[in-house]
Amino acid sequence: MIKNPIVVMAMCGSMLIGQVVPTASETAKSATDKATDNPLVITVECSRKSHLVHVNEPFDFIITANKPKKLKVVVSMDGEAILNRLTVTPPARVQAVLPHPGFVRCAVSSFEKDSQPVLCGVGVDPDQLRPLLPEPADFDEFWNNTKQELAAIPANFKMQKYASDSAFEYYQISCDNLNNQKAYAFLSLPVDKTKKLPLLVTFPGGEAYQNEEAFVNLCVKNNFGVECARLIYHLPPYAPEKNLADAKARHSQFLKEIGLVRYVFFGVEDRNKFYNRSAVTGCLRLLDEALKQPGLDSERVVYYGSSHGGAFGLFLAAFSDKFKAAFCGVPNFGDRGGFLAGRHPSDANKKCLFYRNNVDTLLYFDTAFAARRIEIPVMIGVGFIDQLCAPSAVYIIYNELKGPKFMLPKIKNGHSDAPPEYSPMTYLWLAKQIGE
Repeated sequence: MIKNPIVVMAMCGSMLIGQVVPTASETAKSATDKATDNPLVITVECSRKSHLVHVNEPFDFIITANKPKKLKVVVSMDGEAILNRLTVTPPARVQAVLPHPGFVRCAVSSFEKDSQPVLCGVGVDPDQLRPLLPEPADFDEFWNNTKQELAAIPANFKMQKYASDSAFEYYQISCDNLNNQKAYAFLSLPVDKTKKLPLLVTFPGGEAYQNEEAFVNLCVKNNFGVECARLIYHLPPYAPEKNLADAKARHSQFLKEIGLVRYVFFGVEDRNKFYNRSAVTGCLRLLDEALKQPGLDSERVVYYGSSHGGAFGLFLAAFSDKFKAAFCGVPNFGDRGGFLAGRHPSDANKKCLFYRNNVDTLLYFDTAFAARRIEIPVMIGVGFIDQLCAPSAVYIIYNELKGPKFMLPKIKNGHSDAPPEYSPMTYLWLAKQIGE
């Protein structure tokens, strides 16, 4: 029996841990020894199928494996504050309870080198979570001044057609932006301008750079299930390339030029120079200009994005009146100060000081505060074992939304993976918001 029960939120999953390949000298070993050549399979389960419990409500955290080997167990708050470290031999059962709202992550692995942990997460009254730090008193003033500064700069909007097919024409578009930058995006417009199609807007994940070929392929694939025009943003302030290989090379060169490993750290020491500010204004201006083009129905504009794109969907929905609805999957940048209470990392890399040393700047770019200003319908996706966008921060964003909202939980998944019904449900929900 394991002593010292802890507050844990657990989620089920399994993973293969390192396979041992037998050598010629091992062929004479006994059947018992040969059994060790089988890969170790670890399973972690929660006694509560919903993976949701109340504060001070006990539950069982269950660990099993196909071999009686000692395993490492690390229990934390979304990978940040460590609650306990254990060594167990499966089958093992740990009783757990959390005395406050939050998420607890349990990581179980073997003692072998490079063993990847099996993760489990459980929410404890996550609907009660709120941002740790207060919203800046001049939050609205800052963003109003930002939009006024943008308005004083001529748009200098340009469209360059680079491809077409029987249904759509494909354009690279650009405009002038804050800080002497330019903003770029791709736009598809119907060949038949009398159609008045809905517009599906997307901000990509990661470093969010795009290329011409990828945009055409995206439009042709059209997972939305509804005939629509597309607007997809290209984050960096340089013109996009033709193909993925050139785009990767160009972005690597760009990062060397600015001396950073990621563009999302650019200007974090100064709220007026932070990449997020000019990225948001560039997106707002490009959307406004795109909607002036023929063939689009300005009353049927919806947003779809995840991770970095999930965050920007919240910024755009907060600062633009053009959207009918938004899906923001596993959105980032919520509860910027939450790491100070140990409830989730400030970034995927816990050792990264870019965010931790500049919280005063980041509070002006907290997606939870943006969510407070959104009244349109929003669907949020959350992964209970997400290691990049912690579920506690995602729930905080969701809890701050003012309009109609729907949470789509992935209780057995993390950041990029999802059950098969996840994507179809998001597209179906968006289609219904525009009457399709």
